[in-house]
Amino acid sequence: MGVMNRKTKGNTNLPLIVALAGSVLALLGLFIIDAMAEPEPFPDFELEDGLTSQSVTKDAMMGEAWVAYFSATWCTHCHPTLDSIDLVIPDDRLLVFNTEIADSDMVGWNEDMEDFLERDLERPFIHAPGLATELEVFGRPYLIFVDSGGNIHSDREGLWTDVGEMTEVWEETLSA
Repeated sequence: MGVMNRKTKGNTNLPLIVALAGSVLALLGLFIIDAMAEPEPFPDFELEDGLTSQSVTKDAMMGEAWVAYFSATWCTHCHPTLDSIDLVIPDDRLLVFNTEIADSDMVGWNEDMEDFLERDLERPFIHAPGLATELEVFGRPYLIFVDSGGNIHSDREGLWTDVGEMTEVWEETLSA
């Protein structure tokens, strides 16, 4: 009887082992499918830099990685994130987008941010509530790292001040 119990006990684990193996294979399959999926392109846009009145387009950003920073004039908790990302991203690779329809004073917003940060911000400040809606940007701040091909490499919502972590994500985006 003792031998039979050991065989029975071993056989009761077989369905568990098969189920576990199947789960691992299913997860691996999802990972492979996700890795092979087409990257999501950042939408085309043509908007005006509220500071210079110059046109800013996705096409002009192509060929090099860049970051879209979405915020609002009223978002005081967004200030530390802009402070940090401004230290990481080169001047011509960060676009600051406003998400609010009613707040179109980009010069005033830029001046407020420069006063808060106690330094000049050499970035386009762009009124872009339509683009924010298209990208389903509801939280602020919201950062989108875009690769040189114009595809969304990664995104992040909420307060973020870890310059080292931002630098890592930026470097990953540059090499994507």
